[in-house]
Amino acid sequence: MEHSKPGVYNEWDTLGRVIVGRTDDFMFPEFDWVFENYQGISEEVKQGLRNSAGKTYREVDPDGYELTRAEQDNLASIMESNGVEVVRPTRASDEQRAAGAVGYTAMFERDNTFAVADEIINCFCRTRARRKNHPSLFDEISRIAAETQQIHISQPVPSMTTALEDESQPYLEGGDLFILGQDILVGHAGIATSYAGIDWLRQHLEPKGYRVHTVELSNDFIHLDCVFMTPRPGLAVICWDGLVEGKSALPDFMHDWTYLEATQHEAEAMGCNGVNLAPNKTVIGEEHTRIIDLLEAAGVDLVKIPYANASAFGGGPRCSTHPLLRS
Repeated sequence: MEHSKPGVYNEWDTLGRVIVGRTDDFMFPEFDWVFENYQGISEEVKQGLRNSAGKTYREVDPDGYELTRAEQDNLASIMESNGVEVVRPTRASDEQRAAGAVGYTAMFERDNTFAVADEIINCFCRTRARRKNHPSLFDEISRIAAETQQIHISQPVPSMTTALEDESQPYLEGGDLFILGQDILVGHAGIATSYAGIDWLRQHLEPKGYRVHTVELSNDFIHLDCVFMTPRPGLAVICWDGLVEGKSALPDFMHDWTYLEATQHEAEAMGCNGVNLAPNKTVIGEEHTRIIDLLEAAGVDLVKIPYANASAFGGGPRCSTHPLLRS
């Protein structure tokens, strides 16, 4: 589809340029209010996170670290082999990783950015350590924006000291955001994107003709893309258990879509988390065999990659990528 300006106008157009995260330098964050209230992880996992705060993935699990890094690097290679220009975050310095809140990650770069139409918006996650990687991307995104004449801006910056449960602070996380033409879906589980963030996005985009729809999520899931993916207009994989009000949580225009249903277990393993290379062509973790069968029966062309280790950290191929150009 042709657009008057370079950018991202939906979830399906042919992918031209994408950010792909990297596993290098991952440091476990402090165990904060978000993790405490995230019901999708067990108490055993939570205790492990408490014990690992401030430690690197490499020192906690060297084998797992190498496997996950290989999966993310392979994802970048798959993108390149499909003609997509890949942008990787610059590796942070020791000083950058140590500054501010405990922890550091550039693995799931879906969340710190929102490219919509001809804009690239810096977003801010609720977990403070996740806000530290903007410097790792700023120069490259600024260069890209200047080259393509995209607009590079930032949402309002949330406080570093206000309690994380405060919904009046503007948090936006890319995993909650889907562009369906002029309609924008924004997931809200109360532990990632906030109502203040949604209000700012609505005020920013609705004067430009967009309609912003809030989709209420169970806090068993942190983002909308944990329970929803759409390989082409009118078709979606969905875990209804993740939506507080089921189908009525979605805007009316989506009620006659075709839905391929995922179980809660499949969604927790990132079975609903694919990223589109083109209309009807989706990258998905090869371990999701039942969902793969459903998608292939629906006529979707799938690029299947090993991604179980990265997904165990809470992010699949969509979480690990953020499109900067589609055409």
